[in-house]
Amino acid sequence: MLVRFTKGPVAARVDVLTCVRPDGSTTTSQMARQGILPHQAVHFVVESVLGWHDALFGSLAHGTSLEAAARTPGRQQEWKVDMQGRQAEALVECLEAEQWGGASDPVTFAEMLVLACRRRGAPPPEVTPEEIDLVRLKLREFGAAWRPLGPGAWIERTF
Repeated sequence: MLVRFTKGPVAARVDVLTCVRPDGSTTTSQMARQGILPHQAVHFVVESVLGWHDALFGSLAHGTSLEAAARTPGRQQEWKVDMQGRQAEALVECLEAEQWGGASDPVTFAEMLVLACRRRGAPPPEVTPEEIDLVRLKLREFGAAWRPLGPGAWIERTF
């Protein structure tokens, strides 16, 4: 699936995410600007690097619309994603926290991840410190490509 992250106008508070599936169908939605990278971009990097196909982008690739995915609230009883989706959301939360406060040591990061997963009713994913370091590297690379983009410019990746 082709995934396109498009920068919105400077004064806008949103950017745009478009997914084009192999069958040619598409789903598009606004991404609220937050932090250093769009939330969905962090999901994309996490899920791509870890090879997770049962979380947000796997769901989109299998036909879920971005609109439907955006309506899925974070409360455990209303989750419409499977366990890997919950784990991905917890991992994204921890990585976004690092964007603001700096990287954690492996023990602290693991503790944060356990707590984030517990809030979502999910066991922590089995990820190694080396995998987390690779995700961090790929987030930095994505950010280095994203930040200088002007309005209307995009980054395309394959999921």
